[in-house]
Amino acid sequence: MKLKIRSFNDEGNLKFKKFVIEKKKEFKSKKTKTFKVPFHLIKDKKLTNEVKDSMEIDLDKKFNNSYEYASYLNEKILNIDLKKYRWDRGLFNWVSAAYFPSFFPGIRSGTDEKNRYLSEEKGKWRRQLARTLWEIYYVYKEDSLCLLYKPTNNYSDELETISKSPIMFSSKGVVQAYSELYFKKKSSTSGEQAYKRGEVGDFRDFIEELYQIELNLDIYRMSKDQIINKLNDKFAKK
Repeated sequence: MKLKIRSFNDEGNLKFKKFVIEKKKEFKSKKTKTFKVPFHLIKDKKLTNEVKDSMEIDLDKKFNNSYEYASYLNEKILNIDLKKYRWDRGLFNWVSAAYFPSFFPGIRSGTDEKNRYLSEEKGKWRRQLARTLWEIYYVYKEDSLCLLYKPTNNYSDELETISKSPIMFSSKGVVQAYSELYFKKKSSTSGEQAYKRGEVGDFRDFIEELYQIELNLDIYRMSKDQIINKLNDKFAKK
């Protein structure tokens, strides 16, 4: 089924929040193992608003990873007024509902509603998968593959750490350096992690080192090679 992208109004946002909480309870009580798109919400014109110049999305589309989802959504909202809708929680709550089975439940049975629902507290928006995955792609395009190679329902420790680090969201050179050190590309839309968590020089060490470099240099203007050349001996094997 194809449906033109819409945005939840206040009532729609509230009903979607209730839906997410209900599904969380159903999953935890083991009443339901598979979940469907809440068509009664996303198709209801009393709960949604039209998004000018939006395109249709395929609600049956399956994504192999977050990169495929984010690049697909970006293609479908390119023509809308992103200065307005980039911060529209109704839009991204609607998208989260439209692809609900892709986001819920999470890896390791994660059910945190903040990963599916955008509240009015923008400080928690980084946790919502539908928007955060898209935003990473929107900012870094093809370079974002190193951050988006995992499944759409995987709010991993790496993604949480990266999404909370302004330094990772503000520099193309940093993301390219991260890709060079910690990612192995397999194709234009897939790849795998190239490090073991906890090893010397892992991605947490990398982020800590970036903040040290930032004390003396304008890291946001540095290229990938300039950043890598400034890393200390801990990263020599990389």
